[in-house]
Amino acid sequence: MDRFSSTLLSAASEAGIATITLSRHVPNLRRNVRSDESVVLLAHCVLPDGRLSGDHLMLLTGSRLVVTRQSKVLGRVRADIDIELSELGEVRWNADPTLPGVELAFTALGRWYRYWIDTRNDKQLWRLDAKLGTLFRKRRRTVAVA
Repeated sequence: MDRFSSTLLSAASEAGIATITLSRHVPNLRRNVRSDESVVLLAHCVLPDGRLSGDHLMLLTGSRLVVTRQSKVLGRVRADIDIELSELGEVRWNADPTLPGVELAFTALGRWYRYWIDTRNDKQLWRLDAKLGTLFRKRRRTVAVA
């Protein structure tokens, strides 16, 4: 089993994603991610503005973001976003423990994207927040003064 497959299965288990849902999305995810990459995050997500146009899965590796969507009408799965993390701009996220979940927003390809990632409990919420922080917070440089 390659690195992508083994880390994908553990991320799916952590996120509580059903095997049938994962099996529908895996061919598209595998097409967009190299087999030697590790999956950092896999999550079920929805569009927060009410346009629930299908079942979305968000996959993050150390270098890439892929969001796939299964349409409700035809059941086809396709990639909504497939982009290098370095090409994302204005990445913001807001962890909300009252719901619980995280809203992730960013710019890519000249437009805004927003997704709501539902979490099952507070522990999962704060782990997700920490993973997003690790991937997207700019590293502070320390300048030595002579």
